Amino acid sequence: MSTSNSKICLTGAMGGLGSRVLHHLLHTLSVPASSLTISTQNPSPSPPASGVEARHGDFLKPATLSGAFAGASTLLLVSYPSIAHALRVTAHKNAIDAAVRAGVTHIVYTSLAFAGDSKAAVMQAHIETEGYLKRTCAGREGMHYTIIREGIYCESWALYLGFFDPGKTVGNGERRVARVPQGADRGVAWVGRDELGEGTARILLRKEDFVDRTVLLSGGAGVSLRGIAEMISGIMGWHGEEAVEVEELGRERWVDAMVELKTGKKEDAETREFMEKWYTTYPAIEKGELDVVDPLLERLLGRKLESMDESLRKQLKDVGGARESIGQYAK
Repeated sequence: MSTSNSKICLTGAMGGLGSRVLHHLLHTLSVPASSLTISTQNPSPSPPASGVEARHGDFLKPATLSGAFAGASTLLLVSYPSIAHALRVTAHKNAIDAAVRAGVTHIVYTSLAFAGDSKAAVMQAHIETEGYLKRTCAGREGMHYTIIREGIYCESWALYLGFFDPGKTVGNGERRVARVPQGADRGVAWVGRDELGEGTARILLRKEDFVDRTVLLSGGAGVSLRGIAEMISGIMGWHGEEAVEVEELGRERWVDAMVELKTGKKEDAETREFMEKWYTTYPAIEKGELDVVDPLLERLLGRKLESMDESLRKQLKDVGGARESIGQYAK
């Protein structure tokens, strides 16, 4: 890892997943800082890690990327932080093309844990990017990929549980209700973001074992949305009529309810568009796309993964974490 042509370039290193990858490369796996570079849209005068070079690289300004990736043999391409399909695909293609120009020989792409033929809107840009990456590598000798379908973050549960806010004050006679359109009883193999970061870091260092492969990093067990509500009720000490109920509303009623929840109004075109797209997540959940448990992450880490109950207990010490997750992922 000490020579310039064996550097790993990380994108997304300021974000939730990428920052954990960087942390584990440096502090868990003892990778020298000189063997890493960071490509970031806004390099800070204070780098995120001492000794790691941060370079300006903007996915939407392709001319900045070749220099950002220069000297790296491996690129960690963390997916662009937006669910806007065209924007995300353009960003990813720009990065892949720039990696080719810069002489990168292995791209590790962070995809999502839905099925490869999923109809979930949030997965469509990933599917298109996966295809483009495979075709790009297939047409170039010595160019390889690894696609990591990263599991659904434990920390993002509120986004899936109808934007439920456990910190909301409930008046006398008012019920605690989480509203979803469907799929409340099908499991999701939730997994902690930090564990995904460590697993991704370990794959980067063992990329020869994952050449031209698509792998899944999942949690150790499936927990349904109704199960999440029951866990929250138990942790918060809400029993009987105080417990969180989960209602399945169907598509139209759920979209209407979420528009009003998020805006306080009966109608808001931008929010409705987002909710219509987000609805498509739930048929995929009901189909079982996220209820797939793969042992790979536990094998990579060499330990049992943190359970969803354990994760929730940590998160609910500060109920503001639920609001933070909604703000982070719902964009």
